[in-house]
Amino acid sequence: MKGILKWPLIIAAVLVIARVVLERAGAPNAVSNIFSVAVFYVVVAPLYFATRIAKSGVAKPYVTLLKTTALFAALARSMVIPIYWLAYTYQWPQSRFSVAGGGNVGPGVGPFMGYVGIPLAAAVVWILVSLVFGGGLGSIIIKFARK
Repeated sequence: MKGILKWPLIIAAVLVIARVVLERAGAPNAVSNIFSVAVFYVVVAPLYFATRIAKSGVAKPYVTLLKTTALFAALARSMVIPIYWLAYTYQWPQSRFSVAGGGNVGPGVGPFMGYVGIPLAAAVVWILVSLVFGGGLGSIIIKFARK
C-alpha cells in the first residue's frame, strides 16, 4: 500500500488552493463549493482507498481502510487549518468562515478560538465524519470487491 496517499494529497492541496483563489476572486459560492476538499476526504478518497485496498489483498483490509482514511483526513484537514488562520487574520467574509457557518470569523471570537479552538475542533469533527461516513462506504466497497 506504499504510495496510496501521494496523489490524493496532491489533489487535496490543489483543491484547497483553488477554492481559496476562487473565493478571493469573488466567484459565487456555487462555483467555489465545487472545489470542496471536505467532499474529497469524506467521500472520494475513502472510496479510492477501499478500491485499492480490496485489490491489494492485505490481511486486515477494514483496519487498513480506517487507518488510511483517518491519516488522510488529518493530513488534508491540516492543509485547511492555515486557510482558517488567514480568514481570521484578514476577516474574510465568505460564509464558511463566519461564526454562523461554523467558522472562526465574527464578533466575539478571540485569538485563541480563532487560531486554535475552532480550527482544531472542526478538524476533529471532520476527521470523525470521514471515518464514519467514508469508512462506512469504503467498507461496503471492500466487502463486495473481496467476494
